[in-house]
Amino acid sequence: MKKFLLLLLVFLAPILAFYTSPAQNSGKIKYVFLFIGDGMGTNQVFLTEKFNELTKAEPLIFMNNKWSFGLATTECADSNKITDSGAGGTAIACGERTSYGNIGENKGNALESIAEFLHTKKNFKVGIITSVPLTHATPASFYGHEPTRRNYDNLTNDLIESGFEFFAGGGFQFGNADSNKKIYKDFDAVIMKLKENNFLPIFNHVMFDSLTVKGNQRVILIDTAIRNSQMLLKNVYSEEKNSLPFALDFPEYKMQLAQYTEEAQNFLMNDRGFFIMVEGGKIDWACHDNDALTAIYEINAFNEAIKKSYDFYLKHPKNTLIIITADHETGGMALGTGEDENSPSKVNKYALYVNKLRQQKKSYIFTSSDLLAKIQEEAQIGWTTDEHTSAPVGVWAIGKGCEHFSGIIKNSDIKGKILKLVK
Repeated sequence: MKKFLLLLLVFLAPILAFYTSPAQNSGKIKYVFLFIGDGMGTNQVFLTEKFNELTKAEPLIFMNNKWSFGLATTECADSNKITDSGAGGTAIACGERTSYGNIGENKGNALESIAEFLHTKKNFKVGIITSVPLTHATPASFYGHEPTRRNYDNLTNDLIESGFEFFAGGGFQFGNADSNKKIYKDFDAVIMKLKENNFLPIFNHVMFDSLTVKGNQRVILIDTAIRNSQMLLKNVYSEEKNSLPFALDFPEYKMQLAQYTEEAQNFLMNDRGFFIMVEGGKIDWACHDNDALTAIYEINAFNEAIKKSYDFYLKHPKNTLIIITADHETGGMALGTGEDENSPSKVNKYALYVNKLRQQKKSYIFTSSDLLAKIQEEAQIGWTTDEHTSAPVGVWAIGKGCEHFSGIIKNSDIKGKILKLVK
């Protein structure tokens, strides 16, 4: 009889495991990661692959045939207008194209972002992560509703009122477009308001590792050691002082975005589901300054964050969806300029000297513009502008239903495609 019961238990164990673990076996998408490489065009991605091959670094995790691939068009709603990160982020987040500079609204009407929908309608927990200020255009598009991206103080209030459980980034921008409506004077004032509204500010990873959250307390993670270091930089915009450092300049912080991503998925893990948006915001900044090597290092740091979500996907393959895209391309990067005056034959001008980029040791912050231009020229990497372009951007996806992100789509299609898979 005992032998019979033992055999019966052995037979029933996998069946019981199936029915007692519906989250892992239902095939329902419950964990959604959306990665946005700001300014990350396809040429920037393929150049990074070439550089990684040259330096014997690991290839980008999403550049293989396990991932579906498509292209997204990026125009904003204005006639003949190339998008900015406000309109581009809003199109991705809210599923509707809007005018240049708008955040989460169109013609004065508030738009519901995918993060807001999943949070209120599906009871998903939400995390917003960026390498730039948390009130910058792309992250703000997921919680904010403003006619201009320059209403930083208003966007801080939108962040506080969002109800989202996890934020991590470089810091905050201050002020509004209307200077008479300034709300916050400094970082400490923002932190005080966050604490008053049930946020637990975390200022380093040691604090996070020993974190004890009370009730429905929310978390915001800003490493003040990094911020204090960034504040010492000279001749840079205030955005730079409230951002993570460039990985090329401070390689010890290359994993910072990845750490934030891992901490978010651990903190937000629950049976109902979560939505995490991660922005590699400084890819765009490097391309605005036509700095190819700095962009490569930022894409590789962005890739480290993607790898954390991929590890999560391997543990929960039936329930996880990962999408990677960009809000627009920046710089009009060209891989090859057809001006190879260094060729001994003086005949074949079709060349790309990726190795020449290794002459550069620091980002454009610490490198003269003349030297930077010389290095780009020798590498034969061209730029058509120091602003955004209307070039389509890549869309990579893995997980159940990832094939819906292949082909040519609009950036405003992404929200709807995700929601069809999160039933």
